Amino acid sequence: MKPWLGRHAVRLASALATLAIAWLLKHHYSHASAEALRWILAPTTWLTSCVLGGRFEFLADEGYLSREHSILISPACAGVNFLVVAFLSLVGTAALSSPREVGSSFNTSRRALAGLAAALVIAYVTTLLVNTARIALSVAVAHLAARALGLTFHSVHRWIGIAVYLAGLLALCLTLQVWLSSRGARFARSATLLVALACYVAVTLVVPLLGGAARTPEYWSHAVPVSVSVGVVVALVFAARGRSWKNGRHAIRPPECSERFAEELGTR
Repeated sequence: MKPWLGRHAVRLASALATLAIAWLLKHHYSHASAEALRWILAPTTWLTSCVLGGRFEFLADEGYLSREHSILISPACAGVNFLVVAFLSLVGTAALSSPREVGSSFNTSRRALAGLAAALVIAYVTTLLVNTARIALSVAVAHLAARALGLTFHSVHRWIGIAVYLAGLLALCLTLQVWLSSRGARFARSATLLVALACYVAVTLVVPLLGGAARTPEYWSHAVPVSVSVGVVVALVFAARGRSWKNGRHAIRPPECSERFAEELGTR
């Protein structure tokens, strides 16, 4: 098999494996009980108890209850959707990096398999940390913010969750991009953030929409703040694409001027 053909075959197989893993996680989550989700609920609850203190007890078919904080970490709070989004975003970020030459298709296959496994583990750990931050922040400020803004607790809780999830997702992908860049990989401008946002919208809005969730008011109460939040982030990303710094002043420059500007700095 020709080297270039082997590389394309491995990339196709990796893409199919990535989608299969994402689908399996999503399918498992949509049918799983609290007991079946203890693999993610239990460590999330433990981390939350470390941050907030207090004691949580497991209730069958419900989740982990803290009477002290009046919160229930149920399957709806498991963060599996974020796990799927983070996994897809990590794989997508790695796929955006410039390809490297490898010695054989066997080594390429082994590297691709290791990359998928690493992405899944990193996505899982990130989900635990981000979900813990979301729950702790909601407990700390949601009631106060609801009273100050005149909104319901569930509305504030939803907005906090979206903000924390988006911040965690973008931070994760930017961290991976910086690490890969330090190893010589190259990326298109803003592509990493846009891929992560596209994965977020696909998993949280498009997939439920295709499943018929549009018939329920709960879908739209979640779709509206997600769409607004993602739209604001996308606008900020595109607004920052042509910005650069020169002599301490912030200026807006078209993307095609970036290379010429870098050359001017190099001659000084």
